[in-house]
Amino acid sequence: MSNGSKRRTFLKAAGVGLLGGLAGCTRGAEQKTPADSETSSSGESKTVSIPLKEYAKANIKWTKYDGDSINIGAVKHPWVDAIKPAVPVFEELTGINVKWNILPEQEFRTKRLTDVSTGAGKFDVIFMDQVVNQFRQSGWIQPLDPYFDSGELFDESWYQPNDLLGVCREAAHGAGRADMWTGMPITVEVLTTFYRKDLYKKHDLSIPKTFADLRANAKIIHENENGVVGGVARGQKGYGMNIYIQNAWIRAFGKKLWNTYPSDSALDSEPAIAAGKSYINLLQNYGPAGAASQTWSDALSTMQSGKAGHIFADANLFWDGLTDPEASSVSDSIGITKMPVPDTSGGRFAPNAFTWQISTSKNAKNSEAGFLFMLWATSTPTMNWMHVKNGAPFPVRESTWLNKDFKKQVRAKYAEVSLHSLKNAIGDPFDPKYPEWGQKYSEKLQTAIAGNQSVEKAFRSAAKQAEQIATTG
Repeated sequence: MSNGSKRRTFLKAAGVGLLGGLAGCTRGAEQKTPADSETSSSGESKTVSIPLKEYAKANIKWTKYDGDSINIGAVKHPWVDAIKPAVPVFEELTGINVKWNILPEQEFRTKRLTDVSTGAGKFDVIFMDQVVNQFRQSGWIQPLDPYFDSGELFDESWYQPNDLLGVCREAAHGAGRADMWTGMPITVEVLTTFYRKDLYKKHDLSIPKTFADLRANAKIIHENENGVVGGVARGQKGYGMNIYIQNAWIRAFGKKLWNTYPSDSALDSEPAIAAGKSYINLLQNYGPAGAASQTWSDALSTMQSGKAGHIFADANLFWDGLTDPEASSVSDSIGITKMPVPDTSGGRFAPNAFTWQISTSKNAKNSEAGFLFMLWATSTPTMNWMHVKNGAPFPVRESTWLNKDFKKQVRAKYAEVSLHSLKNAIGDPFDPKYPEWGQKYSEKLQTAIAGNQSVEKAFRSAAKQAEQIATTG
């Protein structure tokens, strides 16, 4: 069987439907760089983090671009911190020199847009997020399928693409909107609920399974604990802020963002409005003052300082910061559980997930060498090293989630809740206009959280704006 036919098999298995999401919130990774001894082909003793023999098993011409250089455009991100110590392994394996261009997120977004839209092609590998379909539709990024089919650059039996979580494979297919690979997944996060175990014990509370349970628990803590609110969550506007959570609420109530894209938004549907009321009720009644301006980092710091009973729903990656004794005053009292289910007809378990991917632009000078980097970075040996040996908490491979050493390191409950949630996640489909209409929708949601307009008015207005933007241009 050729690589091409094998690839089609795993694409079919991946299912190209939904998923993606956004968060902008990941926790740092400790820098621990154990090294193993390795002997090069010349007989020279080398010190590398991962034995090269792990990659020699692959039927891939790793040295095909020996002597080339690749430019990687990336945001300042824990993934960069986690993988950089291992990059000398890639350089030793391939002879390809890796150059990093690491920028603050907003500056990176501007540089990235300029690079791809002008045809400059400076970046051979670029971080890609919720603009993936805008870039794909504009022809600015390349599909990776020709590289999978090349016969020299890919070995399916070694790489095992079906070990990549389904939510990640879908994200790497234009958030489920493309039938070709738009990138390779590098990190994933999923919504979970965090709670204070000590307060649950004090008030004899049970782990919430439904939204009603969560609301009742928040109410008890809010009304009985001095200086502690029932819970916190994102209220700030921005398509990476409040709607990242609210979108999951809408899907949990059994509705998608669109009835028919781009002409019929579902934001003004009864389930979506009910979802909005549910989320806003929590924030207005049991959240902190000024909940409408809370970012994810505000929610995290409030919980770390012991001033909140819950983070109602946010990225599982908060776990590291919440349980770090140096960062959290309640590190020993943090519990993690799944996002609850609405107590309404059609309610379902539907946590949001977000995957960063790395892509290559149409005008990149060394896309083939860049593709080898993508394969290496997301392969099992590299993925295991990053997460087991270097503290990364966001594996995109199921086998790494199941690795006993990784589970011991991150604690079994985190791994159990995260993997179950990831396997059931339903994410944002990131249509090409999502950044634009999502921003408007988030502004409407913020005004409703602040109490400046009704939920019904905010969501109906948001639906109208989304339809206008999506059908224009």
